[in-house]
Amino acid sequence: MQVANDPQALLELRNDPASIAPERAIVFELAGTLKDFHAQARSIGLEYLGDFEDDITPSEDFHDQKKPDKAITGRIYLAMPDVRALQDLLNLWKRYRDGKNMPRGKSAWRELFDLLVDVRPWGPQDRVPPETVSFWRDALATAPRGPVRFEIELWFYEDADRRARAFDRLQREVQNLGGRIVHHVTILEIRYDAALVDIPTEHVQALIDHPDVTLARVDEVMFLRPQSAARHPGKEELEGADGEVVPDGQDISQRAPIAALLDGLPIQKHARLDGRLIMDDPDNLESAYVVDQREHGTAMASLIIHGDLNRQEHPISRPLFVLPVMQPSANGVERTPANRLLVDVIYRAVRRIKEGDGDHPATAPDVILINLSLCDEWRPFARVMSPLGRLLDYLAYRYNILFLVSAGNVLDRLTVPNFANSNEFRNATPKKREQAILSALNANKSQRTLFSPAEAMNVLTIGAAHRGSAFNGGLPRDLIDPFTDETLPNIASALGLGYRKTVKPELLFEGGRTPVRIVGTGGSVTIQPARGPARLFGAKTAFPDRRGGTRYEDFTWGTSVATALATRAGHRIHDVLVDAAGGSNHADIPPKYMPLVVKALLVHGARWGSKGTMLDSLFQPQGQGQHVSRRDDIARLLGYGVPQVERVLACTENRATLLGYGEIAVGSALRYRIPLPPDLSAIRGKRILRSLTVTLAWFSPLNPRHQGYRMAALDISPEGNVTSQLVPDRLPSQPSDKSVRRGTVLHEQRQGVQAAVLADDEYLSLIVSCRATAGEYKDPVPYAMAVSFEVPIESGIPVYDQIRARLAAPVRAAAATRS
Repeated sequence: MQVANDPQALLELRNDPASIAPERAIVFELAGTLKDFHAQARSIGLEYLGDFEDDITPSEDFHDQKKPDKAITGRIYLAMPDVRALQDLLNLWKRYRDGKNMPRGKSAWRELFDLLVDVRPWGPQDRVPPETVSFWRDALATAPRGPVRFEIELWFYEDADRRARAFDRLQREVQNLGGRIVHHVTILEIRYDAALVDIPTEHVQALIDHPDVTLARVDEVMFLRPQSAARHPGKEELEGADGEVVPDGQDISQRAPIAALLDGLPIQKHARLDGRLIMDDPDNLESAYVVDQREHGTAMASLIIHGDLNRQEHPISRPLFVLPVMQPSANGVERTPANRLLVDVIYRAVRRIKEGDGDHPATAPDVILINLSLCDEWRPFARVMSPLGRLLDYLAYRYNILFLVSAGNVLDRLTVPNFANSNEFRNATPKKREQAILSALNANKSQRTLFSPAEAMNVLTIGAAHRGSAFNGGLPRDLIDPFTDETLPNIASALGLGYRKTVKPELLFEGGRTPVRIVGTGGSVTIQPARGPARLFGAKTAFPDRRGGTRYEDFTWGTSVATALATRAGHRIHDVLVDAAGGSNHADIPPKYMPLVVKALLVHGARWGSKGTMLDSLFQPQGQGQHVSRRDDIARLLGYGVPQVERVLACTENRATLLGYGEIAVGSALRYRIPLPPDLSAIRGKRILRSLTVTLAWFSPLNPRHQGYRMAALDISPEGNVTSQLVPDRLPSQPSDKSVRRGTVLHEQRQGVQAAVLADDEYLSLIVSCRATAGEYKDPVPYAMAVSFEVPIESGIPVYDQIRARLAAPVRAAAATRS
């Protein structure tokens, strides 16, 4: 029997069914703890692929917060080598269920089966996720006469003829139900084959009542899903006024845009936007887009160009390219097109920008930043990469683009058990209330996850920091400020982690100091983020004037705001590197590396700060060897932290930041030697704090067929006695050393204070390496890195000048011998 002859080689446990052929997909339904299953599976030779081992032990997704070993149920997918092996395993399971003895050499399987409820092929119960049933119920309640529109994800077949036959089968099944195919898309590069369908309400109700009938039984179907869509419901009450716009006399019309906005249609003639946009509307959405409904696109464009208007910052130095991907619906809600699959909407938009559409050439080929302040509220992240997430990962690598993606806003209620009633909550010290709310967020992390496509690996996912220019410390009695510090996340900001437990959201940018309302009491207190008035805590932006004017400004908040401000910060980094007055030391950075340089520098100034230290003592589990799990939970809230972009761009006397970029081959390593200031050697025997921050960024090719998914994993690590003497300690207040290596941006901070003996011409040595993690990959991988070395200002050591003097020639990477 194949399943026992060489189980390590033949069986692969996976958390994402998309990479398994349907005829080889089998499902384990657990009755015991995942911890027990993990141990028993390993004992009989079932090996998890890569980091997946960490995903299925009792963890953030599957454990009870107070009882990590509490028995739970879950599903694990097994990819069999072929149909015969699948049938052999099912026969083995049947023998177990019938109470028969296991065949010779198979006794260990009985102990594994003791932990399972069922072993079965992929079936109807897998095709209809719970969120789909909720979506159907909502749709029937809203429009009981229907039809109901939703998505069907098909198993992806490599053979085009087989894909065609699968779609024909689906089309017949849909037509037999009296439905129709609205849109069908296949994207080979991400193994995506899906259809948007309309189904009569009676058949949808039948699927709710009996989710093992009709479409749920079609073998070619992988999932029935809610229609992916991004929505903006619109502002209920206006709170703003006309703004004073002073022309800056800057003519940017001839400059090529480097940032693009995929969003709603902005008001081109708004005083804040006039002459600063390049519009491309291939689907003529403007013809049906009433001006006073152009809220979200107008606000996002304003934030990217000007920042928060209350802060009176300079506008970006180039036009903003805008390709609208939303339009108003019948009820006035801005949303992505109802008659197209969202994956195709974004795919076509990005291809049009970078490559062209049909005979039309690329509309903005110089774009390196794309702002996506949109998310799919029906697709909260639950361990499986969404098709839209896969698409962004592919597009980022294919077109060398840095996507900045909104984490999403979670407006659900939150129960805080530490307080018996509202008076206790109101009268608590701000510190006690803050810690109780943070603990409650952590306890409910599985219900407050990122929204698609924020889990994507190659993008920077942006959460909202608890900061807004409109906040002045005064709130009405019914609103309560939940946190004491602007480095914590806005309470509505969705929580990480991302796919395969990557640090997500990577960064927090200003998104409004959102207060909470008490909405329930009785042995505990239930709170909810306040939707408004945003003029008390949000950011000020250009906004439609319902009276027909062009100077109106209003307030908004959330992760969309944060993402737009992150895109603006990326643009600012580009401007300093390339467009600085009088020339720039970095103006010769090859364009192919600029998106990665921006990615690295955006993250480079991020820190957890004092709140990270507080959370490290507040969250569980405590004790030796428990820090990875605990700091993963902190990273869900903080990511890498709030970036200090200006600090990165402006070197000071006691700090120097160096940039590096290049390509690295899989299986190789490069050594960077960073010159040290000679004055360090003059303080022999003295204790002085030294700090080293390193950030490494890349776009990885992806392999959707492989559990590893990310094909190229880069690393950067210190080497040699000098480095170990100067900065031996990794700061505890940051994501764990294991966590930072899971994604496509690695950010670490080290320090040392012990006396070090150095020669005058010493160097810090750093090793950049690359390994393949999802199948064979041969092409070189571009990367960018930022390295900062710093000492206290009172040391008197001119770090910047002395390192610069030693850099008569740029730091070059040399091949390193890998041990």
